[in-house]
Amino acid sequence: MKQDREELMLTKAIIDGDKSSFNRFYSNEYKRALFYVNQYVHDIITAEDITQDSFTALWEKRNYLDPQFPLLPYLYSILKNKSINRLRKLTNDNRLKNEWLKKEYQANLSALMDESSDAVIQFQLEEHISKAFKELPDKISDSFILSRVNGLSYQEIADKKGISVKVVEYHVAQALKLFREKLKEFL
Repeated sequence: MKQDREELMLTKAIIDGDKSSFNRFYSNEYKRALFYVNQYVHDIITAEDITQDSFTALWEKRNYLDPQFPLLPYLYSILKNKSINRLRKLTNDNRLKNEWLKKEYQANLSALMDESSDAVIQFQLEEHISKAFKELPDKISDSFILSRVNGLSYQEIADKKGISVKVVEYHVAQALKLFREKLKEFL
């Protein structure tokens, strides 16, 4: 829960134009982003260009970000789209004489654009969430639903259920803890 708050605070700070927060995010995520892109383009210079462009695009589009969501999904969406665009350009480049490399670029492009694997992962994730949710005791799941699905504040939940705010905090924290444990392979 603390990590979630920190991620959302970071998103909010970046939306507000805090360059030091963005620089910290950049420093923490650059190498992973570069590795991700390089898995597809197999050229470190091209991967560096795409990664730099992606971080720049994220900064330039910060006003359109939702402060309720962490930055990583936004970043990886940009990385993926920029990688797809670059691979399209490379596979259509008539100057590329190496047929094997051209076929590899086409295969990587197909892998990036293949949404069926995303659908399978989404289905598996939803199944795991459903199973984890069923393991929650009723009191905890009720508090969690009121907080995360219905958007009620802890105080509103406490008033509605006739319990203290601390108990609501505990319920939501327990639910999140269970979800983290059960969904760690997806996180």
